[in-house]
Amino acid sequence: MLFSYSLLLLASLVSSVTVPLHKNAGWVIRDGTELKLEGKRFTTGGANVYWLGLDENVIPPKGKPFYAPFNASYPTFGRITEVMNTLNTLGATVLRSQTIGVSVGNPLSIMPALGHYNEQAFDTIDWAVYEAGRHGIRIMAPLTDNYDYYHGGKFDFLRFRGFNLTYNSSGDQNPEVMQFYTNRTIINDFKAYIKHIILHRNKYNGLRYADDPTIFGYETGNELSGPIFGDKNVPISWTSEIAEFVKQLAPRKLVIDGTYGINETHLGIEAVDIYSDHFYPRDNIKLEDDISAVYAANKAYIIGEYAWNNYNYGNPLPATTPSLADFLSSIQTAVLSKRARCTGDLFWSLFGHDVPNCHQYVNHTDGFTLQYGNPLNMVENNTNIATIRQHLFKLQGRDVGNSLPSSQCPGPR
Repeated sequence: MLFSYSLLLLASLVSSVTVPLHKNAGWVIRDGTELKLEGKRFTTGGANVYWLGLDENVIPPKGKPFYAPFNASYPTFGRITEVMNTLNTLGATVLRSQTIGVSVGNPLSIMPALGHYNEQAFDTIDWAVYEAGRHGIRIMAPLTDNYDYYHGGKFDFLRFRGFNLTYNSSGDQNPEVMQFYTNRTIINDFKAYIKHIILHRNKYNGLRYADDPTIFGYETGNELSGPIFGDKNVPISWTSEIAEFVKQLAPRKLVIDGTYGINETHLGIEAVDIYSDHFYPRDNIKLEDDISAVYAANKAYIIGEYAWNNYNYGNPLPATTPSLADFLSSIQTAVLSKRARCTGDLFWSLFGHDVPNCHQYVNHTDGFTLQYGNPLNMVENNTNIATIRQHLFKLQGRDVGNSLPSSQCPGPR
């Protein structure tokens, strides 16, 4: 699966698969509304890098694993290393990646079919976790997805058990989708998958994911809802059971509620540490409402995704949409207050070069692709990127200018 340059890169970085060569020795813990690392406040500033385990944006060279119906392939090790370099340059402390936890339903997945596992699919995930640790980056990973994307999600678990449902652009709108949360057989299937993920041993650092502090938190899912998009109709019993199961397997992991939006009936779930919301477009009023609700429950809050540019799925931005600088300023105030009211934020979403080609950037078609250092970037994009970089360093108590230092691309060797 690897190019020769990746083998050289691997040999230069890993002297023994049993000795982890990473910086992330300590565990992130929750203390009320705050996260802490070795007694100091830990801020979760960074990016979504959803493609680290399985990609949909690059057609690999002939002979490399590729599933054409979903355009699915494994990212090169060089792409993964480059994005970690970029995260360091940006001042990130955290990345969020769907495909580190969600990988079902196609031949390149961790679980192509119910109960059948493809261990090759862990190669890129293992490398991503290893490289994040080496770069001092922490990971949060959703365990399933609300939608029917190439990397899989709840609809695959439904189809495995005979519910022939798919997601469409207006939402599923079929009450049978709730079987994912209520059907005991499907819940047990999902828990078996989670167990396989969390107890997997990383070939590059020798640690089980359960024992690796680099993965500081697992999210019950990505943007979970019921039959109607954004309805927050995720049963308390299901969220509680999944959160408790993660804690049983990995007691030191934090658990994030994957409901899309703050379902205030969930705030009392003991095993959930962090609540999250996504912002398309940015919205300071919703942000403050979220923060106030979670803060009152003495839990931690993170902005799991937000639109870093002014794209709005082809629609005009609402007149009340704050500028990026104003939105991030509101977050900074909440994060840096005497008692933190928010832990940080993760923009959507980061891409780099098509390594080993350090001259070609990878593009995603959703309108939110952030390409650090691309000479073709518009001035507005680079201004926003500089604003994000200043913000991420500010969350760590550091002031940087508005320059954009270069980030290393590990090309052919």
